[in-house]
Amino acid sequence: MKPTSITLYLALAIVVTQMACQSMAGKMASDIRDIDIEAEKAAIREVVAAETWAYYQQDFTSWKNTYVNAPYFRMYGYWEGYPEKVKYHNGFESLQTVKQEQFQQNRTLWQGSIEESTNENFRIYPEVAWYTFDQVSYDKATRKLLGRSLETRILEKHNGQWKIAYLGFHYFPGEADHS
Repeated sequence: MKPTSITLYLALAIVVTQMACQSMAGKMASDIRDIDIEAEKAAIREVVAAETWAYYQQDFTSWKNTYVNAPYFRMYGYWEGYPEKVKYHNGFESLQTVKQEQFQQNRTLWQGSIEESTNENFRIYPEVAWYTFDQVSYDKATRKLLGRSLETRILEKHNGQWKIAYLGFHYFPGEADHS
């Protein structure tokens, strides 16, 4: 090829690439504009509440259905009440094994507690969302403070349903009874 041909070829490649990128960016912007943000926030809150309800009911199947059951799932959490203080699971199978045994042995803490969420922050895209919030947990009968935490959820849409792909929590130490 002559230098002029190379220059023409490179110019053509740049123009085609730029047009493809502009088309993709326009589609992504359109997809984001088409999202009903309030409906998606409600659906995200519902899946988080469903996970919590199923956990306290020790309903393993319902609990499991709120998660992305994949090796890339992650859970990282801190709670002063854990002997090791920090717990983590890389891959859903690890968490699933622990929770299935916990539910079978009826070792779920804070059953029947009430959770209140404030300071919510959402970033919602067509197939992925992240949600952060402050949470306060109370004993249902006495309203005694059980714990305060900073919570993070990263969710993905699977077959039109939000599922938790990342579960993060950091409980403030020393503010509650951890029994």
